[in-house]
Formats: sequence, C-alpha cells, structure tokens
Amino acid sequence: MARTEALVKLVAAALLGLAALPAPAQDAEPVSEFWAAREATIEGLESAPKVRIGIWDSGVEPALFPGQVALGADGAPIVRGYDAFKQHQDTALAVLPAALSERAAELNDILRALDDRDSGVDSPQARAVAERLRQQTPAEAAGFDDALGRWSGYVHGTGIADIALAGNPHAEIVIARMEWWHGSSPEPCWSRELAEREAASIADLLGFLVDNGVRVVNMSWGRAERAYLSNLEACAPDMPEEERLALARYTVEAIRVALIEGMTAAPGVLFVGAAGNAGSDMKTANPATLFALPNFLLVGAVDRHGKATGWTNSGPEVTLYANGDRVPARLPDGGPSYPSGTSMAVPLVVNAAAKVLAVRPQLDGAGLRTLLERTATRNGTGQPLLHPQRAVETARQMPGN
Repeated sequence: MARTEALVKLVAAALLGLAALPAPAQDAEPVSEFWAAREATIEGLESAPKVRIGIWDSGVEPALFPGQVALGADGAPIVRGYDAFKQHQDTALAVLPAALSERAAELNDILRALDDRDSGVDSPQARAVAERLRQQTPAEAAGFDDALGRWSGYVHGTGIADIALAGNPHAEIVIARMEWWHGSSPEPCWSRELAEREAASIADLLGFLVDNGVRVVNMSWGRAERAYLSNLEACAPDMPEEERLALARYTVEAIRVALIEGMTAAPGVLFVGAAGNAGSDMKTANPATLFALPNFLLVGAVDRHGKATGWTNSGPEVTLYANGDRVPARLPDGGPSYPSGTSMAVPLVVNAAAKVLAVRPQLDGAGLRTLLERTATRNGTGQPLLHPQRAVETARQMPGN
C-alpha cells in the first residue's frame, strides 16, 4: 500500500517543522477529461440489490459513507480486522496512540503537500516540503518516519473506499482491515511465527469477505518480497543475507498459497490487486499476489491522460491499467487529497466492476474480469486501459438482463 515510490521516500523525512504549512489549495483540482469521458453511469436500478464491495485495506471511516456500509444483524458495520502484529482487532480503523491521533490535522496537511510534491505540482505546500527537507538532518528526520508512515497507512483504506464507491449508489462496502508491520526499526523483528500468523490472518480475512456476500474485492497491496527484506535489513542487520532472503520468500509464498486457495474456492468473486509502484517487472518485485487465476486481476497505473508512467510495475501478469495519477480521495476527516499510485488505480477498476454487477449480477468472477479486459482500449504504448462506460454498456446488452 503506497501512494508512489517518490512519496514513500519522502515519508521517511517529511515531518519536522511542517506544522506551519500553508493552507491546502487543492479543492479546485480539475477532473481529468480523458477519464471523465470514459466514466460510466448507472440509472433505473432503484429496486436492484446492492453490490457488496470488499475493502481489504488498512481500515475505513464508516461515517463518510452513510447508507453504503454493509451492516450486520446488530446494525453495526460488518468489520473484521488485524493489527500490525497479526492479532485480531475488529475495528473499522486502526487504533492509534493518542499522541498520533492528536496530530491528525497536521499530518493530513503534510500528506496533501506530499501529493503535490510527489506528482510535480508546484504548490506552496510542495515548496514548503521541499524547503524543509533541504534543512533537515538525517537524525532530525529519522524520528518522524514511523509517525508519518503509520498515518499514511491509517488513511489509505478510507481513500480507497471513496474511489471504489464514487458515483454508485447501488454499492456498499464490507471492511476487512489489515496493517503493515511497522516501526523504525520494526519491533518485534520479523520471524517465521509472524509470517505464519500473517498468512493465517490473510486466509481468515479472505474467507470473511466471501462469507459476507462480497462480489468484488479491492486489494491495493501486494506484500512484496523487497518490503520484508528492507525491514529485515533494518531490524536484523546481523542476520546473514541468505537467511533474510529465505525468510522473506517463505513469507511471500505462505501468503500466496493462502490467497490462491481462498480465491479458487470463491469463483463468484472478482479479486483485484495492485501491480505495485517500484517501476520493475512483476517477477523482480515478487509480491505474494504474483499468480494467475481466472477471478484475479492485477492492475497497473497510467497517468491522468492515459499515458504510461515510469513507476508502475508491469509485465504480462498485469492485464489492465487505470488512472493512478492524482486521484481524488477523501481523508478520514472528509478533507480532500489527491494521491497517486497503483493503489488508486485498483479501486477505479473495482468501481467499474461494481457498476457492471449492478446491471449484470449473474456474472461470476472470471466473466467479470473477461468483460473488463475485453472492453478496454489500448493507449499509444500498448497498455490496455479501463473503459467503464464500454464495460457497463456491454453488460446492459448481454442477453438475460
């Protein structure tokens, strides 16, 4: 889960001295004409049952989505969650230390500044970040890595839900919450026990979503080998390199097995994953989501004009691309943000898939994937681009509606 690699690099050094950032000025962000022309609308479905979307991410603020959060028999949102150490914590949002929660406004302003800085927007906020970064020493920046890293993860799932639900009153979300193992350096250090708990929690969350009637699942994450290696290098510098690699690969493979087993057992569901933002091929990145199933779709990102980016992961496993460039997505306080990354391309595909299911609920996961891929159009460099309007119209014209 990330905005883009450039933002992730900034996260480690962006907080000190930023409490006095200029006020945000993004509210008038223009809509991308390229993608707006491809948007789908669905009408005349007032009596249709709602399509359930699984937001499998870092948590969601339910209050932002009245009437679009699936409720249990007790009238409460349907939620299942795990904390960073893979223990049950069934809350819609992560439980943060009070000292971090109290800085919400400050941290949100910094994330908006990083959205600008990350995508090359010359705003006062971006200039303020750049100036303060120039003034910081590594020692000053290091203590803030965990704070901003945790906050970025904390808000991630709410933005994903906002994108996935946009323009679709016939959809509702089920919340499956997971946290990335964090800390500078991460404590406790990663182990086979944690790897096995991670895989077990992922299997449990997948089953939870399926059992609660979800038809399409948003997975803006990949659990890549390089991420485990990077953190192991920080917390276990004396561990031989080959042992770190073996542990990272053991973790990735255990998660992959859990995902394949769970998805294979749920052919009626489409699972949509993020290619990642390292600018590499998928085999080099080696996420746990590197596998092929008829009801699993890997999504890459292009820019606001449908053109290739240099930071999306790619390869034959990535069969659909969507906008990952400054995608409007609210923060948990309802304020605007404009993050970038394959994380944001995924819910645009999920949004289109849910609209298709609203007009053609008979489609299974494989059929839905095929329709989305078949109605895509290619850009000048050959990437197949999501076309929600064509997908929905094709679904409307299918026999049996």
